[in-house]
Amino acid sequence: MNLDPFRATPFSTLRLSANTVAGAAPSLPNLPHGSGTQVRLWNRGTVPARIEFGNKAAMALPDATSMALPAGAVEIRTLQQGERFAAVLGDGGAPDVEITVGFGF
Repeated sequence: MNLDPFRATPFSTLRLSANTVAGAAPSLPNLPHGSGTQVRLWNRGTVPARIEFGNKAAMALPDATSMALPAGAVEIRTLQQGERFAAVLGDGGAPDVEITVGFGF
């Protein structure tokens, strides 16, 4: 198995500096169509964040069953077909999360 370092797509970082408003999830910039695209998640904030990806801006907000991203953590996630929008919700505060589109692991 060959692992390549993560390579960001130019101009593809979305910074969410607060909780996502219901029905208004932003789309990821410069996201190619199809599944298998990866994103780097960086919780720049001081509180854990919950993250969900979906196929429309009116997606459900994250909840206790959503992926948790601890404060200061950096993780890579592979998106599924149609996941073009992101929603973030802080555990007890307003998170500061960057999502960068790219390839590699």
